[in-house]
Amino acid sequence: MSRFLAGLWERLGRPFVRPPVHPALAAHRAAQAGREAGARLGNLEFVVLDTELTGFDPKRDAVVSVAAVRLRGLSIMAGETFAALTRPPRDVPRQSSLVHGLTASALSKAAGLDEVLAGLLDFIGPAVVVGHHVDLDMGFLNAASRRFFGGDLAAPCIDTLRLAMAYEEKRLSPGGGAGLEHAAFDLASLCRRYGLPEFAAHDARHDALAAAYLFVYLAKKLGRGRALTLADLWRAGRHWWM
Repeated sequence: MSRFLAGLWERLGRPFVRPPVHPALAAHRAAQAGREAGARLGNLEFVVLDTELTGFDPKRDAVVSVAAVRLRGLSIMAGETFAALTRPPRDVPRQSSLVHGLTASALSKAAGLDEVLAGLLDFIGPAVVVGHHVDLDMGFLNAASRRFFGGDLAAPCIDTLRLAMAYEEKRLSPGGGAGLEHAAFDLASLCRRYGLPEFAAHDARHDALAAAYLFVYLAKKLGRGRALTLADLWRAGRHWWM
């Protein structure tokens, strides 16, 4: 038997061992355990987060800024925030710098994403994650978590974009959403439409805070005076995962 075949045979004969999960991710998963889908929103914690990116592809692009703010029930804890710049592994494209104002030189001394992600997981704790178009943020954060820590985040996510679409569908027409196709659903437009505080766009700290106000507004509107549960929000937005 050749040396190559002998080595291959030896490797195939070894039992498959899943690499250990990083302590930061293990602690995050432990903090997320035991949540009931029927829990009322007033008894839950939420962390509304936002990222600034160098592009839209988690395989090629990078996170350059992460920010989050905590809610207890539907109250924004303005003093409980998380914000960090991250040092990207590659140059920051000029087009993205023009959007968020962050350049490679400004980020050269920032922490690496693994360090920032560990801090974010600790900040999230037992909270449900909320974001506007949160699929994009979570795509990058889960890709980083798999790369650095050995798996995905465990926190369920609620998308204010989906909640806004559900709310507008009912609001625009009692018969079922006439005019919905003409409505703008970007974060700034929604905040302006509902008379919520407006912040400078494309700053992760400001966008997280704007999304927090939007989440509180939509949760109250969709509840129509009754106390919603997490499952109610899931049915309203049709988008979350655990």
